[in-house]
Amino acid sequence: MKMRGLKKMGPVRGISILSAMAVMLTGCTALTENATDAALREESGATDGKAAVTSLDVSDMFSGRDREVGYDESQCVKITFLGNTAETDSECVEIDGSVVTITDEGSYLLTGELQGQLVVNAEKTDKIQLVMDGAVISCETSAALYVSQADKVFVTTAADSENRLETTGDYVAVDEQNIDGAVYSRDDITFNGEGSLSVASAMGNGLVGKDDLVIASGGYEITSGKHGVEGKDSVRIAGGDIVVNAGEDGIHSGNDEDETVGYTYIAGGNLTLHVGDDGIHSDTQLVIAGGSVQVQNSYEGLEGQTIEITGGEISVKSEDDGLNAAGGNDGSGKKGGFGADPFASDESACITVSGGKVTVDAGGDGIDSNGSLYVSGGEIVVYGPEDSANGALDYNGTAEVTGGSIIALGARGMAQNFGGNSTQCSLLVSFENRLEAGTNVELKDASGQVLLSCVSAKDFDSAVLSCGEIQVGQMYIVAAGEEILEVEMTETIYGSGTGMGRSGGMGPGGRGHGDWDGERPQIPDGERPRIPDGERPRIPDGEGSQIPDGEDPRGSDGVRPRMP
Repeated sequence: MKMRGLKKMGPVRGISILSAMAVMLTGCTALTENATDAALREESGATDGKAAVTSLDVSDMFSGRDREVGYDESQCVKITFLGNTAETDSECVEIDGSVVTITDEGSYLLTGELQGQLVVNAEKTDKIQLVMDGAVISCETSAALYVSQADKVFVTTAADSENRLETTGDYVAVDEQNIDGAVYSRDDITFNGEGSLSVASAMGNGLVGKDDLVIASGGYEITSGKHGVEGKDSVRIAGGDIVVNAGEDGIHSGNDEDETVGYTYIAGGNLTLHVGDDGIHSDTQLVIAGGSVQVQNSYEGLEGQTIEITGGEISVKSEDDGLNAAGGNDGSGKKGGFGADPFASDESACITVSGGKVTVDAGGDGIDSNGSLYVSGGEIVVYGPEDSANGALDYNGTAEVTGGSIIALGARGMAQNFGGNSTQCSLLVSFENRLEAGTNVELKDASGQVLLSCVSAKDFDSAVLSCGEIQVGQMYIVAAGEEILEVEMTETIYGSGTGMGRSGGMGPGGRGHGDWDGERPQIPDGERPRIPDGERPRIPDGEGSQIPDGEDPRGSDGVRPRMP
């Protein structure tokens, strides 16, 4: 049965959880791993000896039944939708006009079109499988699928089938629940299968789970005026092809009543997000361990109290911050952020990257932590802000790099480098002139071998560069367009990048000043000359454009004045 307006996605197989889970660094919450995971991590060399107390157990994040897409059609209760009503021969199904209610445990095969509502209202211990095989449910004033009570519901799309669940109008309250999604479940719900499901809710959310919401396999196209996918306790994604177009957050997890939940865990899958607010928002932890996550447009890309990336391929485009770790619950930079002061230090906020590929194109800060930032692996490229009010990297606590590769380009006014506790070398340089998008940036060693390179997607005048090949005591060349800088790595960290209009790493001799805790560090005398009272140096009449000796050739805005 062909459904008009539905895009055929074809069979999609679930992707297994990546087994190698890197341990978060000191000061951040870590993942719990089983013995097999630990052995694989040790074999791959992904250890850093800084394990913290664990709180998120991923060993049983997905059950065998979450991944099971099979069913025995002969054992299924068949429900055929017939426009404004339905038919079945089972006493476990109640039909009241256009409202169809399932009351008992079992597997149910759904076909046809219904202008009404499917309700699950079974015992609290019942597990129910809904197999959609060419099923369309459209409800005008409430959820197309409403799970009032069950132990767990599995929504399975049959192989090669096209299915749809939609709410076409405003939501009208029918009980104590604030039903506000095309799918609304008060208990655990899992989506899997080898077919496709499109979900639409112009005035509300797409998929809503008031407990745990799991997507294990299948193809999904979700269009919503508010959040695309929302889980109160958690959103867990093991696989599938998922496209979300949402007016607010693409993926949202938050629980105002319990601070131990409200997390998002992505182990695999192809996730594409077009959103008006956060690409992915978690009140507590956001963990990406594998799969493809493409935030193609957003206000802020990835947001959580803590963000941990151990694998996968992640691309973020945002109007404001790309990755943002900030303490507190629901909110975003667009609505004032997590708390009243977006610049306040929060020791519970943390970003860690130990694997995967991360590309960020941000109008605000590229990677922003109100607490700490740790990089021990992976590949990171940041095309940061073009204005000096933000930085490619921004943190309020500790920033350490111990592995991986980083290229972070942006404006130099608020540029920051990694801190002095890092064990891998990192250099911050600023360029005399602003360089245009499309400029090739290269870091070479003294022999001319290219260690890092990228073509900038945006204008920039500063760069943070770090990789394992950089060694103290060696000379390096940073080439960006026609600008060439020679850098002697006299220390692990070259260029302080203290921000607030100051610019670090202006050529050889730049020096790092370690970490800072929420306050801008003072620059020791003799390292970079100060401009008295923060003013531009005055040029005496008749002396042309000479800069007085001992003064900084840049003004308070961090830009060198042009000479006649």
